[in-house]
Amino acid sequence: MQAMCDEDDDDNRSAYRWWRSIEESNQVSDLTKIDLSNLKNLTPRVKVLRELERLGSLAREGLEELRHKLLCYRSGDFWVPNGGIAKNNMKIPPIVTLVLVGFSGSGKSSLINLMYSVLGRSGLIPFARTSEKPSDYTTFFLEEHNVLRSVRSGFCVYDSRGLSYDRVGEGLGMVNRWMVDGIRHQQICEARTVGSTLCSSRYVKRRVNCVVVVASVAEIYKALMSGDSKPLEATRELFCSPSIRKCNENPILILTHGDQLSVEERLDGRVKICEFLGTSETAGTYDVVCLTEHGLLAEELDPVTAYALTEALYRALVFSDRTHYSLLILLVSSLLSAGWIVEIEFKDCEESKFLILNICSEGSGPDEGKKSCSDCQTTKTPLWRGGPAGPKSLCNACGIRYRKKRRALLGLNKTTSDHKKKEGINKKDRSAAAIGMSLKLRLLSMGEEEQAAVLLMALSCGSVYS
Repeated sequence: MQAMCDEDDDDNRSAYRWWRSIEESNQVSDLTKIDLSNLKNLTPRVKVLRELERLGSLAREGLEELRHKLLCYRSGDFWVPNGGIAKNNMKIPPIVTLVLVGFSGSGKSSLINLMYSVLGRSGLIPFARTSEKPSDYTTFFLEEHNVLRSVRSGFCVYDSRGLSYDRVGEGLGMVNRWMVDGIRHQQICEARTVGSTLCSSRYVKRRVNCVVVVASVAEIYKALMSGDSKPLEATRELFCSPSIRKCNENPILILTHGDQLSVEERLDGRVKICEFLGTSETAGTYDVVCLTEHGLLAEELDPVTAYALTEALYRALVFSDRTHYSLLILLVSSLLSAGWIVEIEFKDCEESKFLILNICSEGSGPDEGKKSCSDCQTTKTPLWRGGPAGPKSLCNACGIRYRKKRRALLGLNKTTSDHKKKEGINKKDRSAAAIGMSLKLRLLSMGEEEQAAVLLMALSCGSVYS
């Protein structure tokens, strides 16, 4: 009986270990017998076979463990301290956003359905519309998918419109806008229009944390064999796009539709594509068989495909948690974009370290160092104000005092007994308390533009001193 079970298990394994049909697979079938000192001399094909054997050995037992990690994942769980910045000083979004990009017919929507089936345990229910032929249907809107089907999911995956080989530049421009401006559910995958903004404005805008490039190895390999290198060259332009490389130097690459090729062609196509793209054949590259239009796997009982897809998502989340920005960097960049001059100084005291931001307007930069306040003679101020000596003759603090005195002489200030009592409070202590408690806490929950606006208002009213 045990022998019959073992024989059935071997038959099942041979069904999804498709690479075992070639002779070279015998060299790497047992990973424990590999000579580690000779790894540099291995051919790309042997490296791919070793990677496939690794996935095959982990597929059965490792799939549940990796699925559990994704189910328990929360944004920032894979964040690693870097540069001495604490995690509470990082701007970590509540949801990490992954985007699938690729050309028409590459199988992005089919991958979404496979994610639902593997991670969300949705069975054969298709959540993303697919078609048998690339020309039948294409995604016109960005679609956000909660592939875990959980209200506590820490990430989402976006399905995007397939790009055209004949209009690569237009497609790269569209992807660049997604990376810079962010994306929304139901956003039209076209040039900016009023309609696209209105129809998606009710959804939350998300910053893209990681891009996964999807390519059809069958389409590219068949085109190469017929002498057409356009699909491969277009894929390289997309894979090496600066906007995508900004998130990750080597984007994750998923090769689909390999079941449409023979075993030799499937391996040869993967090696050729990775060599042309300048990326590793093993690390960050996955061969995934997509679901068909009926929601079924091309090969039944394929745990290798399920594990490869799950590991690809896990790797994408690890990369995403490395792209989070520091709140200080966001605040300084917002001030710089608003035209302010920011100087950063670090000062060490006996018990703690302090970060000092010297913020001033463009008029108080190094080119105008001789300019000083006609009252207190200071040369640094966030804003120059008018005074008795003319426009921009007083610093911000002296200008405010001068304006208050002038309004008092003209009888424009309405003072009451309660107001006079409030004026007796130490203004510096009140400003320090406001900045230290209220403003500091609120800045953590605001967007970049809101943080800059609040800080500018604090500077203009004298609550923050440079």
